[in-house]
Amino acid sequence: MSPSKQERLFEKKYAVDLIRIAEGDFKSARFLAEASPKDIRIENAFYLCQQSLAKSLKAVLVANEIAVPLVHDLGSLLSRIPKSCEPPYGYELLDLNQYATIRRYEEGPWHPSASELAVVLQKTEEMLQWASLMVGQ
Repeated sequence: MSPSKQERLFEKKYAVDLIRIAEGDFKSARFLAEASPKDIRIENAFYLCQQSLAKSLKAVLVANEIAVPLVHDLGSLLSRIPKSCEPPYGYELLDLNQYATIRRYEEGPWHPSASELAVVLQKTEEMLQWASLMVGQ
């Protein structure tokens, strides 16, 4: 079955590039986390974690020769991960999707804290390590 217009099969070697790009997003999130909260919009660090996770999941899909949906939704990506490759945290990090959508344009009724960001950074780093292992890095 060929992929639809909403998904794409990539060459397996592209998985390594996606891991590298995901690591860059993660490093950027860490950099923002170290900045003074009054100087940045902390939501941007959450956004970069979400982007790192999405690229990590896409890398695993590419490495497994599975068509990648052209979306940034973590749930859509997770649903395609083979059972044999289950990631740490599974669907637990879906709340980060809001930072790639609505929270990019409005602040919302609550503001995430530095301690919440520290937890997300730690989980993102673990997911990156998992994805790197799955890709064979």
